[in-house]
Amino acid sequence: MSDTKADGIEIQSAAPVEAVNHTGNNNNNNNNNTIDTAHTEHADNHLPHSHGHGHPDELDVMPIEEEAVRNAVHINLSWRSWLVVFMTCFAIMAQVFVVVAAGSVIAFIVRDLGDASISGWIIQGPLLMQSVLSPIVGRLSDVLDRKYLAAGPPLVAFVGAVISAKATSMSMLIGGGILIGTTLSTISIVQAIPSEVLPLKYRALANGFAFMGGAVGGVIGSLGAGAVTNASASGWRSIFWMQAAFHLATSIGLFLFYWPNKTEEYERLSVWGYVWACDPIGSLLFVSGATLTLLALDWGGGTYSWSDAHVAAPLGIGLALLVAFGGYEWKGRSDGLLAHVFFRQNANFALSVFAFAVEGWIFYSAVNSVVPQIILNLGFQTDAWRISIRQLSYTLPSMFTSIPVTLYATYYKDLKSPLLVTFVIFFVVTVLYANLKPQWNSAQIGFSVLAGIGQSGPLTLLVACVQFTAPHAYLSTATGLAFSARAIGGAFGSAVLDAIMNGYLNSHYAPAVSAAAVKAGLPENSAPALLEAFTAGTVGTGVPDANATIWDAAVTASRSEYAHAYRLAWSSIIPFVVLATAAVACLRGVKALMTEKVEATVERVPVEETKA
Repeated sequence: MSDTKADGIEIQSAAPVEAVNHTGNNNNNNNNNTIDTAHTEHADNHLPHSHGHGHPDELDVMPIEEEAVRNAVHINLSWRSWLVVFMTCFAIMAQVFVVVAAGSVIAFIVRDLGDASISGWIIQGPLLMQSVLSPIVGRLSDVLDRKYLAAGPPLVAFVGAVISAKATSMSMLIGGGILIGTTLSTISIVQAIPSEVLPLKYRALANGFAFMGGAVGGVIGSLGAGAVTNASASGWRSIFWMQAAFHLATSIGLFLFYWPNKTEEYERLSVWGYVWACDPIGSLLFVSGATLTLLALDWGGGTYSWSDAHVAAPLGIGLALLVAFGGYEWKGRSDGLLAHVFFRQNANFALSVFAFAVEGWIFYSAVNSVVPQIILNLGFQTDAWRISIRQLSYTLPSMFTSIPVTLYATYYKDLKSPLLVTFVIFFVVTVLYANLKPQWNSAQIGFSVLAGIGQSGPLTLLVACVQFTAPHAYLSTATGLAFSARAIGGAFGSAVLDAIMNGYLNSHYAPAVSAAAVKAGLPENSAPALLEAFTAGTVGTGVPDANATIWDAAVTASRSEYAHAYRLAWSSIIPFVVLATAAVACLRGVKALMTEKVEATVERVPVEETKA
């Protein structure tokens, strides 16, 4: 084994390594155990074998620490590899566009179709599909076939987008959204493909490309949705026609250009062996538990109160099923969705997934939901289009900061340092928002810039950290678990922050605004009409007894109460950011894993040329 230099990055090549037996000793007496090629690297003792207990033995998988150096030979990357990377990044762009575009114009969709009470499911439906099914779809792709599971669902999403574009009712639109959600669940695959077609030394780069694709989708979704919606009352339908085009292009591109070499891990299994390898018991527990938990969190504090049986029952049952899932994966089997091989060498998997869940908590609740409310309710901007433009102060810094973060991590083979720096920056952001004042109009733009810089690291590198704990046989499974954890973290974060803000506003907002208006000269019997004007967004009109002085006093009090609620919300995030930063600080380095090894090349490499 020797170290060389290529492209300014230290690489590692390895001579054939002899297979390791179950006790960890080298089998020096049997040359047949030597692994000769890059595509037949798993010996028979890494395959499950049937026995008399009704299901196959558990899969004995080589840890990634061994895989990374076994036949780590250089493979020249041609247009085939880079085109596949581009197609997967395009798929991720389309998926982010789904969430951002429709979510930003729900109010206009309600104005056209009605049924405001169920409009939240325009976004919650697809996201629920992603959160619940990502690990399952990832496991299926690890066991069966990556290509068709990546290229097939976008065709279903294409049909769903067409249905949504032609929807004549909110129910029809939501039904189309559920079909669109099938492609969101493939994030576990399309985020893993760049990592397996590029060398391990470029894994941070692969995830950086994927993040860039998602960031572009966010920008296009936010600005494009606003533009087409402003064009006409039914302009929102153009969003779904755009989605249809994106999904169709994704499917065609993957069908035509993604041709990975077959892996050897599962080729000898029977039909029941394939079913068992997909962990049917663990999958059922996870899907049931995650679905009920997410439904309860979506309903809580909105459709139903937290004490209502519609929330309490599914939340309790869902959490119990998730605990049962954890128990089963711990004691029931070692090669299921939560495979023990993730934890064999160190705690990186648990630490990375926890930090990613906290990142989801921060992004989905605070950045994606609370910040636009701050801009609107503190009077920084009152127009939806201008709010979208202002949010570019977060999106663009996040996008462009990811470039040096990715290049640093790739060149120095160091994922931990940029993660620590960016989490510390976001800690500073949470402290600043926890001291928010209604007068901080310009300062809030600076906060958004810092938030974008702070989240560029986690969104780019945490997935790579998770993937560096997974052997190739579990690559998509681990990726899917990470994104499910992020989505569940986001659901909990949204529920907690909504409860904090609404709890404060429900008890303080109306009395404070009414008192300020009455003190400025408003008759007490006109206070309810003034509060209705705030709710309807018609501040300054509709209350005959209110003059300019009274309106100014009421607006000042309103912004003060909103600012207080937002300070409480952001303050609640600080402990979780500290815990996530501590988790990142405990990560073990992955430099030894960043080798020349390509796990599933799409290059036309003869077997003889892959021999070490």
